Amino acid sequence: MLQDILQNIVSGASIGATYGLVGLGVVFLWLTISRINFANISSAMLAAYLFYSFYTQLNLGFFISFVLSVAIIGLYGLGLRIFIYEPIRKRGGGRLEFVVATLMLCTFWLNFIIVTYGALPKPFPPVFGGSNDFISLGGIRIPSLYLNIYLVIAILMVFIYFILNKTLIGKSFRAAAQNREAAALMGIDVKVTTSLSFILATVVVGIAGILLAPIYFVSLELGGGSIGVKGFASAVLGGLTNPYGTILGGISLGLLENFSTLYISSTYRDVISFSVLVAVLILKPSGIFNWKRKKI
Repeated sequence: MLQDILQNIVSGASIGATYGLVGLGVVFLWLTISRINFANISSAMLAAYLFYSFYTQLNLGFFISFVLSVAIIGLYGLGLRIFIYEPIRKRGGGRLEFVVATLMLCTFWLNFIIVTYGALPKPFPPVFGGSNDFISLGGIRIPSLYLNIYLVIAILMVFIYFILNKTLIGKSFRAAAQNREAAALMGIDVKVTTSLSFILATVVVGIAGILLAPIYFVSLELGGGSIGVKGFASAVLGGLTNPYGTILGGISLGLLENFSTLYISSTYRDVISFSVLVAVLILKPSGIFNWKRKKI
């Protein structure tokens, strides 16, 4: 029984941390423009399909396929700012218009994938370790896939910490979050800051999509639905403003899902995500893992 619990902790934490990465895409844009970008969720699906095409169909190898996929998704993020956010902002549109536009774009990509690749899931190549690749630690089998997920997320979190706390870019993000107009008056190029936040948001979600693809397959599921809800729930648990709290929120959600499967039924996995999201929004809308950050 103890081994089952530990096994569920290992798998739940790794999958949950990936939900947290999807949530980071929500957080980065909320910090700089106070908008929820639903089209950002499609970055996970697009990155997974791009990687699948480059690696499986064009035989470009892991590194080139990964870099190309992430680079294209970054350009996609920049395009979202130029062709969606800026036109709406310049015409006096608000949050509702942006939400509707990004929802429609997300729907477009889902249908584009169906027309291009078909609706059936594609098997993801075992680049992060096959089903038989694992290490045993005290009777617990830890798949190589989960170890690689932990490694990638650890590297990303170190990078994000460095960007947010040790660079002028991070100070610009935080200044724009506190007061966009004042930041512009102080000489901060808000357009560049906004562009970087869009790029960073889509890249992080795209990497999350590639990490989730071995678990959910290369499928439409990565473009919305439960994955999007779980990422958004992770961001809400972090208060929409705390990147590290968002990762913790994702891990908590992954653990909750796994233990509900162990003790109740797998039928309720997605119900748990919706329930947590609604409960936090009602009882503690500021987030559970939203500790105060130091001021600039």
